[in-house]
Amino acid sequence: MLFEDLVRRILTAINFDVAKNDVRGERGFDLLATLGNEQLAIEVKYYRTARAQPSLIEAAALRLVNNAVHAQAMKAVLVVSCVIPHKLEEQLVKKFNLVFVDRDVLRVWVANFPDLLEELDALLELDPSQPHRVRSTEDSHQPNSVWTKTRHLKYIPPQPQDTMGTDLCRELKTVKRGRAEWAKYERICAKILKYLFPHDLHGWHSQKRTDDGLSRFDFVCRVRPTTEFWKFVIDHLNSRYVLFEFKNYSGEIKQGQILTTEKYLLERGLRRLAIILTRKGVKRDAIAMTQGAMREHGKLMLVVNDEKLCEMLHMKEEGEDPTDCLFDLADNFLLTLPR
Repeated sequence: MLFEDLVRRILTAINFDVAKNDVRGERGFDLLATLGNEQLAIEVKYYRTARAQPSLIEAAALRLVNNAVHAQAMKAVLVVSCVIPHKLEEQLVKKFNLVFVDRDVLRVWVANFPDLLEELDALLELDPSQPHRVRSTEDSHQPNSVWTKTRHLKYIPPQPQDTMGTDLCRELKTVKRGRAEWAKYERICAKILKYLFPHDLHGWHSQKRTDDGLSRFDFVCRVRPTTEFWKFVIDHLNSRYVLFEFKNYSGEIKQGQILTTEKYLLERGLRRLAIILTRKGVKRDAIAMTQGAMREHGKLMLVVNDEKLCEMLHMKEEGEDPTDCLFDLADNFLLTLPR
């Protein structure tokens, strides 16, 4: 939301007439802008990870071009907080006929607006003293020329969009809570995780355990440093592996379940992160136990309920990075960690 607001103010500063788009949801995009007699559909995507993830950019671009055509916009613009390499940008422009604006282009645009440049660098956590990629004059995407070089949108036959996130969320909600459908909950959670993190995790080693008289299967995966969250896990938690636990309890999980999970986190085994999938969340005294595990042993346990899991599924579907949601959970947990 902060990035979207900043992009709106940047566009206004370079003489666009910008307004929030009233149409939201499946047919929506973030901003409507006009320059001269042209109307532009603009979608804004914030990613914590600086390196462009092509699959997410493509998903966002496909959704935008379909929605822009439906809204009868003349052109469409995808603004992203990451860096899009020139070769990838050329491929995307050829495929989608959109304008792509990344963080480097934004910095060019605000070069004459020091306050906006400072705000952009702060929001994207950039070091102003470090060199940034310099685009050539031909590739500078100066705002007064980019639109004239870009062709108007033309009708593109409807293309299938990713609906797996919505489908998986719907399937998750059909699973009843409690012992009877524990195995069904495990299966849907496994499908969800492999959809959310196809390139981030490797191994998917299943461990059979018996707790509370229930036979369960949980995953241990090796982490790849593909996004800021997984880099944080490796570099700052010193954890090369992540444990996923599935808890299909009808109510909030209690201290006992947290204690059991903590025992499976191994400092010398480079396994110091657990992500607990549960239906309703965690009790207050159990939260205190997760805080103690982090404070005393450096073991991080994040609890993801159905609502948060569906939020991540919709993020992936819309071309956003679901690991940003995990980063926010970890960030909030550590910022509020008591002494």
